[in-house]
Amino acid sequence: MRESRSIVVRHRPGQKYVLSIGLAVLLILTLFAGKFWGGRFFESEMREKGRLEELTVDQAEIIAEQKLQLRAAQLSSEVDAAALESARQEMIVLQKNVYQRDEQLKLYRELLQDSTQPDGLSVTDLKLSDSGGMISYRWVVRQKAAKMKTIEVLGEVWVIGSKGGRLVELSLADLDDTIVALPIKIKFKYFSINRGVIKLPEGFDPKQIRITLRYPNKGALEYDQKYDWSVEG
Repeated sequence: MRESRSIVVRHRPGQKYVLSIGLAVLLILTLFAGKFWGGRFFESEMREKGRLEELTVDQAEIIAEQKLQLRAAQLSSEVDAAALESARQEMIVLQKNVYQRDEQLKLYRELLQDSTQPDGLSVTDLKLSDSGGMISYRWVVRQKAAKMKTIEVLGEVWVIGSKGGRLVELSLADLDDTIVALPIKIKFKYFSINRGVIKLPEGFDPKQIRITLRYPNKGALEYDQKYDWSVEG
C-alpha cells in the first residue's frame, strides 16, 4: 500500500492581484486590437462603398447617354420612315395624275378622231370591274357642238335587275355611299370621267344599267340609254 503525501501550497497574498491586473491588461489589449482592426475594416468597407457609388453614378450616366442615343436613333428611324411614307404617297399621287393625264389625252384623241359621235350629249366607255365583293364603275359623258363651251349637265344612273322574282330598279344614290342624291351635277367642256364603287344588296341580280342626261333648264331628257350588266375581272 502506497503512502499518501500531503502537498502544501504556500499562500501568496499578491498573486491574486497580479492575475487580475494581467486579465485586465489582456482585456484592454483585446479591445484596442478589436477597435483597431474594426476601424481598418470599416474604412475598407467605406472605401468600397464609395467606389461602388462612383461606379453606380458612372453607369447611370452611361445608361442615360445610351438612352439618349437610342431615342435619337428611334427619332431618326421615325423621320426616315415618315419621309419614306411621304415619298411613297407622293409617288402614288404622281402615278395617279399621270394615269389621269394619259386617260384624258386618250379621250381627247378619240373625241377628235370620232366622226360618228352624235351631236349633243352622249355616254361612252362604261366599264364595270370586280373590286373584292364590290363593283367599281366608270363612265364618260361627252358633248359635241359647233362651238364647244363649258356646260352643266344633270345625270341619273339606275341599276335594273331582279330580286325575289320581281323587277327592281335601284338608283346610284342607293348603291354608292359617295352619291348623296340624284341627279348628279356634272360640269365639263369636252368630257367628264365619272367613277365610283357600288355595293349591291343581297339577293339582287343586276341585268342592266340605265343612264340619262339633261340640261338643268330643260325638263326633257337629252340622253337615255340602257347598257347590259357586264363585269370585267
